[in-house]
Amino acid sequence: MKVVLSTRHVYPFQGYGGAQRYTYCLAKHLNKQGVEVEVLTNSNDSGFHQETFEGIQFTLFPPLVETTPWGMLLTFVPFTRLIAKYLKEKEFDILHSFSGTAFYYSFFSDRVPIVAQGFGNEPYKAKRAFDKIYNYITFYPNGWWCFQKADAIASEGEVQSEEIVKIFHVSKEKIVVLPDGVDLSFIRESIARPKVSRQDLGLNEKDFVLINVNRLVSNKGVNYLIDALKMLRGRIPNLKLIIVGTGPEESSIISMIKDYELDDVVLHFKNVEDSLLFSYYGLSDLFVCPTLFEGLPLVVLEAMACGLPIVATNTGENPQVVKEDVNGHLVPVASAQGLAEGIFKVYENDSRDSMGKKSAEMVREYDWGIIAGRAIEIYEDLVRKRRRQ
Repeated sequence: MKVVLSTRHVYPFQGYGGAQRYTYCLAKHLNKQGVEVEVLTNSNDSGFHQETFEGIQFTLFPPLVETTPWGMLLTFVPFTRLIAKYLKEKEFDILHSFSGTAFYYSFFSDRVPIVAQGFGNEPYKAKRAFDKIYNYITFYPNGWWCFQKADAIASEGEVQSEEIVKIFHVSKEKIVVLPDGVDLSFIRESIARPKVSRQDLGLNEKDFVLINVNRLVSNKGVNYLIDALKMLRGRIPNLKLIIVGTGPEESSIISMIKDYELDDVVLHFKNVEDSLLFSYYGLSDLFVCPTLFEGLPLVVLEAMACGLPIVATNTGENPQVVKEDVNGHLVPVASAQGLAEGIFKVYENDSRDSMGKKSAEMVREYDWGIIAGRAIEIYEDLVRKRRRQ
C-alpha cells in the first residue's frame, strides 16, 4: 500500500508543534509497518524539491504558505493546486490530507479515497471578533469542502467528533477516531539515558518542579500558569517551573515573569531536540496544561509517557486522558486559581508517584505503533469499499 500525507506544516521542515509532529510520527510509524509513505508539504525556499529524512520521502512545493493575516489566502490556494497537479500523475492508494490540503485534488472524479483531518478546530474557537471573522473567511470554505468530499474524517476523540459535526454539518458516520500518539520506546530510552540532570539546571532534589511545553501563543493559556505560580510561591517551598517553547506571546510571558519577580523560579528553553526534551520531562514532578482550547495535546501524552501526573484545563480531549484523582486533576479554563489549586493538591497529597504511575499505564494505548495500525485498518477499509463501487 502507498499512502500520501499532505500538509502545510510538518516536522522537521516547519517547526516542532503538535500538528507538525503528528504528521511526521504517523508517517514514520506507517513506514515501520511496511506502508510506502510520501509526505507533501510546502517549501521553505522558492523551489520544488524532494528530500529523504529518516527513511521518509518528503516532496516540498512552493510557495511557502504564509500564516500571517491574508497570507493564507494568497499562498494556500496555489499550494493546494500544485499538490493536485502532482498527484494527478501519481499512482497511490490513499490520500491522508491535513488542514484542507486535499482541496483541489478532491475535485477529480478518478481520485483515490481521501481521509481528511483538521486537528483541534482551533480556528473556529477564536474569542476576538476580528480573529473569528478572519479565520472563518480563511479556513472554513476550504475545510468545509474537504470534509464534505472526504471518504473519511479523522478525529482525535469524541469531543472533537461532535465539534466537527456541528461546525461542518457532516454525518458522524464518516468520522473515524485517530488520536495523537507517542513513541513509547523512544521516550523510555531517552528517560533511561538523560542528557541533563537537575544539578545541571541549578535545581536540587527538594525542588517541586512543574513543566509546561507548547508554543507560546494566546490559546495555550501560559499567562494563567504564571499567575498561578505567583499565587503558589509562598505555599510551595522550592517551587520551580520549566517552560519549553517559543512564539508570539514569548515577550509578554517573560515580562510577566519579571514583573512578578519570578526570574529565580522559572527556567525558559526554546525549541529543543526530542531526547533533551524528554530529559526535562524526566526531571520534573508535574506537567501543567493550561490550554484554553484544542484537541488532544501531544504534550500531555508525552508527559504521561514520562510518568508525570497532569494538571490540565477541562477542555477539548483533555478529559479523555486526564482522570480526576487518578492521574491528575482537571481545572476550569482560564482560571489561575483553578490551576493553583490543582497543582497544590498534587503537592499537598504527595501524589506525584502514584498518579505518575497511572499516567504511564494509561498512555500505553496511545503508542504510535497502535495508532498507525488503526490508520492502516482505516485505509484498507476505504480501499476495499472503493474497489466494490
